[in-house]
Amino acid sequence: MHLPKEKILFNSPFRKELEILIEYAEKALTKRQAIWSPFVSAQLIEEVKNKFHNLNDITCSFNGGFPSAERQKICFVRSEAPNNSSPTDIPIKGIYIKGNFLFDRAKPNDFRNVLKELGLDEDEIGDIWLIRDRGAQAICSQKGANLMHEKTGKLREVTIKIDFLDIREMEIPFTRAAKTINTVEASTRIDAIASAGFGLSRSKITTQIKQGCLRLNWRLNYQPSKLVNIGDLIHLEKKGSLKILDIDKTKKERWRIKLLRQ
Repeated sequence: MHLPKEKILFNSPFRKELEILIEYAEKALTKRQAIWSPFVSAQLIEEVKNKFHNLNDITCSFNGGFPSAERQKICFVRSEAPNNSSPTDIPIKGIYIKGNFLFDRAKPNDFRNVLKELGLDEDEIGDIWLIRDRGAQAICSQKGANLMHEKTGKLREVTIKIDFLDIREMEIPFTRAAKTINTVEASTRIDAIASAGFGLSRSKITTQIKQGCLRLNWRLNYQPSKLVNIGDLIHLEKKGSLKILDIDKTKKERWRIKLLRQ
């Protein structure tokens, strides 16, 4: 059984990635069993939700180890056989990358790069988050976690050691309850919108933007003056995300903006 490939790929910026995922989906149809993809990005997950939601033959579910995970695996299953997998069936494991980073602060991408240097492929790595100054925890594929267990290495000058960690014992990042915010701003600059949405001063937001702590639509943004539009997603490290729900110009030539903070 085959899916309408050209319909799924039509006008998509992720044609190559979708072609690979279609193969996983068709494998699920042929074998009549749940098939899990590797980890994929949040952008690609949104594209899959958009492209696959009207298909009658296949059903998709998503799991990255915890509800607010950005990078997730996709489970493809025939529509007449819903996925009844328990959490223990999901092919993921946790790892703890231990090291003393009190005097040499690192970011999640630093740990991601170390894992790749130690032999992990990008699609075997899920979300990574910092554990204060003691290193980081990460969700990986079962194969990837097995490969990394008890490995040692260095992140810059800090010695690290990697161990398994039961997902139930992980310090999962805090999930913020969604909140709608209405604000009126002089412009639609990202530094102004982020300042209002995250409740931080404009100067602090500007500093974090220049330090590479802010993403716009999942891509790093280093421009405080970047203009945002309806539908844009702003993510600030350790502060959650803002979605631009509405932008409307007022009679006084200012901008009335509706945000969803998560």
